[in-house]
Amino acid sequence: MDKRQKILIVDDSKLNRDILKEILGDAYNYLEAENGNQAIQMIGENIGIDLMLLDINMPQMNGFEVLEIMKRSQCIAETPVIMISSEDAVDTMRKAYELGITDYITRPFDSVIVKKRVQNTLGLYMNQKHLINVVYDQVYEKEENNNIMIRIMSNILGSRNSESREHILHIKTATEMMLRQLVKVTDDYPLTEADIALITTASSLHDIGKIRIPEEILNKPGRLTDEEFQIMKTHSELGAAIIKDMDFPQDHPLVHTAWEICRWHHERWDGKGYPDGLKGEEIPICAQVVSIADVYDALTSERCYKKAFDHDTAIQMILDGQCGQFNPLLLKCLKELSLQLSKMFGKEMDDNKYSHEAQRLSNEILRDKSLPNQIYSQSLVKVMQEKIDFFKSNSGMNSVDYNAVSGQLTILNGKQQILCQRDDPKFDLFKEFGVIEEDVQYIRGLLHQTSVQNKEISVQIKATVENNSQMYKLKLHTLWSPVKKDVYIGIIGYFDTVKQKK
Repeated sequence: MDKRQKILIVDDSKLNRDILKEILGDAYNYLEAENGNQAIQMIGENIGIDLMLLDINMPQMNGFEVLEIMKRSQCIAETPVIMISSEDAVDTMRKAYELGITDYITRPFDSVIVKKRVQNTLGLYMNQKHLINVVYDQVYEKEENNNIMIRIMSNILGSRNSESREHILHIKTATEMMLRQLVKVTDDYPLTEADIALITTASSLHDIGKIRIPEEILNKPGRLTDEEFQIMKTHSELGAAIIKDMDFPQDHPLVHTAWEICRWHHERWDGKGYPDGLKGEEIPICAQVVSIADVYDALTSERCYKKAFDHDTAIQMILDGQCGQFNPLLLKCLKELSLQLSKMFGKEMDDNKYSHEAQRLSNEILRDKSLPNQIYSQSLVKVMQEKIDFFKSNSGMNSVDYNAVSGQLTILNGKQQILCQRDDPKFDLFKEFGVIEEDVQYIRGLLHQTSVQNKEISVQIKATVENNSQMYKLKLHTLWSPVKKDVYIGIIGYFDTVKQKK
């Protein structure tokens, strides 16, 4: 196996590429690209490029366009780029550095200097990657241990209470989903990634007070008497007391959040919950989210005293207020997550898959947010290349580019002029273009049916574009990431007028 570091030389001149290979010698494994399109494709193929030597002026896609794609996909931070060009203008060099290059060498150049700069850059990034991998492995191991401890605790609680074994894992997963959706739909709760991770972990302790409830009440097969129900309700106060009695600093964020969740996850928005009758925003958002996740799982799970409700019935019961009142924003999140919850907690999933899903979400945070990761960056490059290929084959038409994560939307006409541009996830695209509700629901239904294997939909709709109302052929292509296989991360598309038959 060739263990030499890989250098990608991107230049439309074969002579220039050969000169660079001659200067650098046999110490490296070389890849060559004649233009920017080829370079982006090679990066997206996950072939472990250690350094890119990039020219500026090339056909199809120039060096700056390559850098812009690499910057948007975050891989510029992990694949160092040395730009080698005869362009020596200060503005050109400044633009290149702003786009993330590591070094800039102008032609004609000294062969010794080129060789040393390449060696120094490769050495620096090799050390950086080693440090990143060490940190990544440590954090991953810590998260893995955390999940193992949660599963151990789930089994300990489950040994006394038949409902707790899977219930804890369900709540952990649903809580994270709700928190992420909440951040998307409102700025009222400015939760960071650290906040979401902390609340998700603390949610696992929400029912810890049940270990102090008598087993004959905890596992009673029939309906509890009023007296027994009052005893059962004390589990929230008992759980908070357990947390408080532990020899931990009570002001530690995880300890404090766990205490709030234990005590208040049965409070209700209208003040009719227990144990303290808190109302509205008096209830910490961590407890509010766990509360609605707890009710959903309780409804859809079979218990010793009841059968499980189906997903749709459970969602409707919560929305209708049959299980108490909840924050309207959380009800909105629950409704929008309905399809994902149905897929994730469908009864066709075997017991082990629940813990696998919790692990998957944990891994997703690590790969997606916390640390640079080459595989993740390269997957984004693939998405960028997919977009380039799509729009290239449909050039000259009105185009749509929507980021489902950030809510950013751009619509261009055939001349690449902006028809519409929004950063607000709540923006109603269809209303803006006068599409009737029936067509909107039809399109959304088709989009819900897309998958990694079946990405595209085509429909004809009536819309108003630039004050012109007529029939349009709409083609939409969903974008998917290997990290998030359960939901698309973006939508691209085009629309063109339907030609009337003569």
